[in-house]
Amino acid sequence: MNSFSTVIYIILNRFSGLLGMDIPIWVSIPFEVNVAEIELSLQEPLIELRSDEIMRAKFKDGKYNIWKTNDVATKYPLLWDKAQFYVIAFPTSYLVEAGFSRVSQILSKARNRLDIVKRDDKLSLTSIEPNIKKLVEKHQPQGSQ
Repeated sequence: MNSFSTVIYIILNRFSGLLGMDIPIWVSIPFEVNVAEIELSLQEPLIELRSDEIMRAKFKDGKYNIWKTNDVATKYPLLWDKAQFYVIAFPTSYLVEAGFSRVSQILSKARNRLDIVKRDDKLSLTSIEPNIKKLVEKHQPQGSQ
């Protein structure tokens, strides 16, 4: 088994639960799903969400995941209670895909053209921006002896 196949094998085994997950359609496209086809207890909150023009605009933008906001958890707690399990799985699978993309790039024919020493691929796998000011404030200088 070559290194590329090993990576695929590891990813498929480690995230088999995510790959086999049956995500309700209202989680992925809440503004397009037929409300009559979803669980009865979720129909009213979903109708309220669909009539929320601010959420609709944010969802249509495509750059904005409405499930990642506190607004949904506060305004629509029943929907959030059901959706949060699926939402938590998405960042995990995204990072796996990003990592897989990096590994496949390194293992491809392009690897000879890459300057791996100067690249920091670990940072490219996260969108979290460090809060430098907060880190500096928490830093406790070491006294000299």
